[in-house]
Amino acid sequence: MKQNIRGKALISVLFSSVMLTAYGLWPAALGAQPLTEEATSYNEVPQEIVIKSESEDKIRTTKPPLKIKTDDLESIRESLEPDKDLFLYGEFASVSQDYPEKLFSTRVIQPWRAGFSDKTVIAFYPLRKFSEAFNRNSFDGNSKEIQWTLSVTDEEGKIFHKYAGTGVPPESIFWTGENDQREWLKAGHNYAPVYVFVDEMGALKTIVGDIIKFTAIVFQKDSNLNISLDSVSVFGPTKSMKTVDKVLGEALLTATCDLIKRRYYNVPVKVNVYAQTKDLAEQQADQVSNFLKKELMTGANLITYEGFDESFAQQRIDVILMNK
Repeated sequence: MKQNIRGKALISVLFSSVMLTAYGLWPAALGAQPLTEEATSYNEVPQEIVIKSESEDKIRTTKPPLKIKTDDLESIRESLEPDKDLFLYGEFASVSQDYPEKLFSTRVIQPWRAGFSDKTVIAFYPLRKFSEAFNRNSFDGNSKEIQWTLSVTDEEGKIFHKYAGTGVPPESIFWTGENDQREWLKAGHNYAPVYVFVDEMGALKTIVGDIIKFTAIVFQKDSNLNISLDSVSVFGPTKSMKTVDKVLGEALLTATCDLIKRRYYNVPVKVNVYAQTKDLAEQQADQVSNFLKKELMTGANLITYEGFDESFAQQRIDVILMNK
């Protein structure tokens, strides 16, 4: 009976060992390490976990300011643009680069130095000529018997204009260059003043004064101001060059531009050239027109030109300032 009880007990122990081993509950299956109180069971809330970065950079939440480009002059920007009708604006803006010689020009440094005036004035001094002719400076009561004439003659010897009087000759006479027939002196032509004196005793003396010759004549005709230029100075002795003479021609056209800039800038200009043929006249007129455009730096629409055929004696260049 006792042996049976011991056998049953041994069988029960063996069965328990097998079951514990099968379900992994035997201490040997757990690595022989019993559970501790610090171990976390599945029915407990885990502690707070803090993750720290190795970098110390902080996350910024401030937004950068907006960079918006604005134009304070946007509403008037177009009105600030140069007027293309008034200037050759590209050249005007870069004058120091395109025209460096102008910065050293005496006409820029000393603008009052002009080639000629806008009023042609010719001065004569009859009294001085009379005194030189008769070698006397005093007059008596018979001086009213003196007779004198002053004749301006052209290259053919014809009288172009004349003054006459009795008594003591006037100290000075100022002439504009226009005669009684409303004709003007021609630029580039020679004129001679001829004085004829008869004193109280009837003695006759004739004196020829200094030759009068202008490369430019300025006069008012109707409502326009005319600047008549000598073609010989601009296009050579034969008046047939197709380009402006570098010495005399450019100097004369530059003086013309000085006159325009001084008092008549931005006034419409008409260039008329009279040459041997119409074709040559048009080529020369184009050359003069281009020179004026560059020198005046004005709108191209303000300067026009035209060419005409004419006899040699009448060949010339007329620069006409309209409505002046």
